[in-house]
Amino acid sequence: MYIASISLHALCLSGFHFFTCVKVQWNECSDFSPPVAVMLLIFLCLEALLFLTFTAVMFGTQIHSICNDETEIERLKNEKPTWERRVRWEGMKVVFGGPPSLLWFNPFAGLRLRLLMVRARKSGAEFSV
Repeated sequence: MYIASISLHALCLSGFHFFTCVKVQWNECSDFSPPVAVMLLIFLCLEALLFLTFTAVMFGTQIHSICNDETEIERLKNEKPTWERRVRWEGMKVVFGGPPSLLWFNPFAGLRLRLLMVRARKSGAEFSV
């Protein structure tokens, strides 16, 4: 999800840069010569589009698996579950860590670095000779 959103952001920025440079002279727009700047923008757009499509499809399949509470292998084998399936939103809450909120879009929301660093200092060396 994060790579797809970054790729979408790169596409938007490159489009904005391209239209801004079209309005003004290309020589004033970039430190590179106009052909090099256009080639770099095209390369960035192609790369961002490639990553966006790949990661968006992967994210979609993962969300589908979370909502149906089954892995892709179980779906392909058409296996019947031996457990009680969760409701769709219960699976999303378990995976993303809580009720729906904007914190789902923050990769560092559930990270407790200070707690981990304090534990590492208290325990000392892991191995002793």
